[in-house]
Amino acid sequence: MAATSSSALQGSRQILNRFSKEMTLQVAEDSGLKVDDHMRTSEPDVYAAGDVCTTGWDPSPLWQQMRLWTQARQMGWFAARCMAADLLDEPVELDFCFELFSHITKFFNYKVVLLGKFNAQGLGQDHELLVRCTKGKEYVKVVLRQGRMVGAVLIGETDLEETFENLMLNQMDLSAYGDELLNPNIDIEDYFD
Repeated sequence: MAATSSSALQGSRQILNRFSKEMTLQVAEDSGLKVDDHMRTSEPDVYAAGDVCTTGWDPSPLWQQMRLWTQARQMGWFAARCMAADLLDEPVELDFCFELFSHITKFFNYKVVLLGKFNAQGLGQDHELLVRCTKGKEYVKVVLRQGRMVGAVLIGETDLEETFENLMLNQMDLSAYGDELLNPNIDIEDYFD
């Protein structure tokens, strides 16, 4: 049976409402089940992942919950890992997928990559934007905070996603490069590889 995103979300919310009434599940302000860094809810032996949950840990500065399919899949995989580890009484650390927000999709046949704080989420006025646009080919937006890359939007075949991920995770000071960081005549992938 096929379901649209909105009906799938409604179904998740209906299930959430039923379970939260039957159990003493802690619900976050955004109506998601609050989970800890092992994807556990406030109810013993009940785990949650995807759009029905809200992360209750302090996130990495480059990650935010967006309730997208990619995050739901990552959370589900991590929740399964945590359940097995908890059952075997083994330690498990927060997965690397929670270090840097990343989402890849296609719109109008263009590859779209969203990385980190791609829309300067939570940064207030303390950020700088660099933009490069080649009509009909690509759009590149970089979010810098204190000279360090904290987010990016890549539309088209830019081949910059891996380089930008590394620059964000390494937190290298890019202040000296200024606008040249997005100069299309400089092969940035080789420069920072």
